[in-house]
Amino acid sequence: MTLDEFLANAKKSVLFTSPVMEKDLSDFLSEQTARIKALAEQALSSGIKQIYWVGSGNSWCNLYSGDYIMNRLTDIPSTYYRSYDFIWANPSRLDKDTLVILASFSGNTEDTVAALRFANAKGATTVSFTSKADSILAREADEPIVYNSNALFILPLAGAFIFSLEVARIQGRDVEGLYEQLERIPKVLGKIYAEEESRALRLAGKYRDCDLFYVLASGASYALGYKFGLTVFMENMRINASFMETSEFRHGPAEMLDDFKPVMVFLVGTDESREMSERVIRIAESNGAEVIRFDARDYGDFDPLFSPFLLMVPLQWFAVYSAYYRGIFDLDERVLMGRGKMSSGSQITWP
Repeated sequence: MTLDEFLANAKKSVLFTSPVMEKDLSDFLSEQTARIKALAEQALSSGIKQIYWVGSGNSWCNLYSGDYIMNRLTDIPSTYYRSYDFIWANPSRLDKDTLVILASFSGNTEDTVAALRFANAKGATTVSFTSKADSILAREADEPIVYNSNALFILPLAGAFIFSLEVARIQGRDVEGLYEQLERIPKVLGKIYAEEESRALRLAGKYRDCDLFYVLASGASYALGYKFGLTVFMENMRINASFMETSEFRHGPAEMLDDFKPVMVFLVGTDESREMSERVIRIAESNGAEVIRFDARDYGDFDPLFSPFLLMVPLQWFAVYSAYYRGIFDLDERVLMGRGKMSSGSQITWP
């Protein structure tokens, strides 16, 4: 398959959402912002005392910013769980005074369906983000938000942003500037999409024979690093990959640089974690590792909270072209996921 043929097919895939991101995010903000703000106001007026954010895989990652903002800008207790961990932990605060926000692209993910039903049984109010109106999450959550798009990371991320920012606003925080920046993001993503392709093609070609990437991220970029290290590079490029929080590399993993010179992908934010990212990059490079750097500072003057939006597109371009160089021409094809080999339950379609 030629590169042009591959790219034409890739732009129709579920994985490669960058081509539709500008339009679909703009539509989402136009159509859903008022409702999500109303849900935040309703949660506070009803006396919600705890918020849980729950998902699996990519849909765990896209809710991270909601929890991050809640803990940074509000005094409402907020905790972030993988779906089955949520059930197994059985939080003592989970009751009628709790709001549980869940996400699943298919709306039929075994783990998250179980978590939704667990939360409902405990009397919590449940909100779901899903792309499918006929899914379990859409039918069984108290407040389903159906976005009808393949932009499975960016749209729930935006929804989580809006909800948490609105809670902060109601509590008296000045978040108007953050809302204004969020309105600018769709056009910025379109610009990044147009400008980052050539760099991604070059990097993917350079590292086409690499069979292991370490991905490191911290702060507001943490979950995006997890997403690419564990749910994109391994899932869609079919290579070995690992993710770690950037500062943790100094606590043991750095010793492997004595004998092994890996390729390390750093997501560098503009928040408090930046100085540590720079330190670890210097350690890696001075000991022979190769560094691929994706830096939120390269994409405009935005609050550090927006790094997951800004870094998503260049990382996705890199993953798409890397898949091509590894002979993976159908980005939506899976070996195990979606084939009933790892999931169980009525109407469950994923993983």
